[in-house]
Amino acid sequence: MEDGKILIIGQIGSDQAELPELLTKAGFRVHRVDSGEEALRYLRGERGCGLALVGETTDISAKALLQGLSRRFPDTRVALLLPAPPEESIRERFLDLSGRPNRRVLEVIEGLLASRPCEGELRPRLIGRSESMERVRQTVEQVASTNMTVLITGESGTGKDVVARLLHDRSRRRAKPFVAVNCAALPEGVLESELFGHEKGAFTGATARRQGRFELADGGTLFLDEIADMPIQTQAKLLRVLEEKRFLRVGGVRDVVVDVRLAAATNADLEAAVMEGRFRRDLFYRLNVIQIHLPPLRERREDIPDLVAAFVGDVCDEQNLEPIRFTREAMQVLTSFHWPGNVRQLRNLVEKIAILERGGTIDESRVSHFLGERFTRSQNLPVPTTRDREQAERELLYQTLLAIRGDLAEMKEMLRSRGGVTGDAAARSGNYPTDAEVVELDESPERDRGRTAADFELEAIRRALKESGGNRRRAAEILQIGERTLYRKLRKHGLR
Repeated sequence: MEDGKILIIGQIGSDQAELPELLTKAGFRVHRVDSGEEALRYLRGERGCGLALVGETTDISAKALLQGLSRRFPDTRVALLLPAPPEESIRERFLDLSGRPNRRVLEVIEGLLASRPCEGELRPRLIGRSESMERVRQTVEQVASTNMTVLITGESGTGKDVVARLLHDRSRRRAKPFVAVNCAALPEGVLESELFGHEKGAFTGATARRQGRFELADGGTLFLDEIADMPIQTQAKLLRVLEEKRFLRVGGVRDVVVDVRLAAATNADLEAAVMEGRFRRDLFYRLNVIQIHLPPLRERREDIPDLVAAFVGDVCDEQNLEPIRFTREAMQVLTSFHWPGNVRQLRNLVEKIAILERGGTIDESRVSHFLGERFTRSQNLPVPTTRDREQAERELLYQTLLAIRGDLAEMKEMLRSRGGVTGDAAARSGNYPTDAEVVELDESPERDRGRTAADFELEAIRRALKESGGNRRRAAEILQIGERTLYRKLRKHGLR
């Protein structure tokens, strides 16, 4: 069985017509057949494949085809791409990707088949010379040779899967399998069977014993992505595996013993999930032995030129394209962008430009065109290398508070100049804050005596929350800091 081979059976929805091309570009080998019988003949000749995507067939019902695939090819993963919603009994048993956006389907499939080996330029690598990436690189080198469990945190698109692969490739387990599972991509019942396998007869359609991902990763590394989305019941079984190195298959009565090194990743706040009862506290402590945090791209903008150069080389070599180069002004546009999708978004943009421009020099106008309406120059200042992160953030908050005060003063002056309500009457009417409500931040030593940077920080946060109507995401944008950073500061100041 080849994990990188995908079989598409029958007709899929019109909104997913471009999916085969996207899968091919992502490095998968895609084969299409029109009928169920043709699919079964193909799989017999190929001795299975990594994934079968089942659409609508005219010669055999979807239910009969799925039963045939499960019975004859138990190691082939199966997902649904039906043009119409499937029956509930089918949807509960198989992963349903019908009607989902192509990009989301691609992400799920990459998670399902992430155990395929990397070759050549696809080898994992950490790109960047920033201080934060040097720390990540150093931590990877220190823990790769151990068997310690590693928790990788960071926003979506920062490269958590790359760190997991590096941990495996630089460990003594590198000759053994690297197996990845996206916990968010699988329904609860399917996830448990996917992780631990099942015995014949464990449930309807289980016509043969099937190994789970833990068994497939025996001797190697198992990477659990989006661990925060794992159901509580499955978390309890995972904890037992980590502590005892053994588990039961679904429907099994005998323990299966495995030797697996675990790496887990999440873009969520696991501590908050523990407090809310969505994640087991004991499992969190068991996973959080070594934590590697990947910073968002907006916090390491100095790495963007290196990332762009690497991505240009990759796509031009892979697609046999003429190389492109970015002008200094174009690179300034790239480094000014906020990059909510982080490194993944940057790579997709560079690949799109390289493919559509077909060589030559890319100037500022072309980059802005590809970024489209999403492009706005970020006001975030680079963090000075001589100051720590907290000190730099306090300075930004202080500057933001000064800007808010200036805006309020301008509003007041505008109202007075237009002949509107003025003076105390204006303050009483609520058209603008009274002087007592505006925090004065002049250089008077008497006025600021006794106030600390934390006081200014707290005031800036309160004003941003008031301006945003309590919306924390908008407040973080006003303060020009990350949303997770704002959450930490809310907890620090005891704000809710």
